[in-house]
Amino acid sequence: MERKRTKGRQKIAIARIKKDSDCFATFSKRRLGLFRKASDVSAQCNADVAVVVYSPTGKPFSFFHPTMESVVSRIENPNPKTSDSSRLFEAYTRTRVMQLNQMIEKLGGELQAEMEREKKLEDETKKESGTTSFWGGEEEVAVEKVDEEQVKNVTDLLENLKARLRVREDELKRGASSSSSSFLLR
Repeated sequence: MERKRTKGRQKIAIARIKKDSDCFATFSKRRLGLFRKASDVSAQCNADVAVVVYSPTGKPFSFFHPTMESVVSRIENPNPKTSDSSRLFEAYTRTRVMQLNQMIEKLGGELQAEMEREKKLEDETKKESGTTSFWGGEEEVAVEKVDEEQVKNVTDLLENLKARLRVREDELKRGASSSSSSFLLR
């Protein structure tokens, strides 16, 4: 079987977005991506990072690592003679951020494992309960759990459909036009 060919990821032209709603949506997505990249740089390279972005409406958004004060002070004075307390505070902040990132990674792994476990349990439960697809759709109902009234309703529906299909079959055999095909909508 031949695989469907797609264009894949395409490079988009960098140009001004004219439609305001598209511009706001793009800004939101790109801002989050930019902050994520800045966070990655600070985590991987142990770098101080500052990103300030203004939205199309003029609202400022910022990302600083380890703290706004430490980054701004480094910008103001590139060769600082920082006090012991500020260096301790920066070291504490960096350590705490690293600990929190490790916790996030650990919890993410645990969440993924639990989701896989939940899927396996759902699959096993479906197999053990003997559920079958009642209508061939997504919703599965154990046939044993269908009560007498539901069985009667479904039987009546099927009988009605069967009768209408016989009428349509007769029409087709007689060469009737397809314009009477609206019988299914009754």
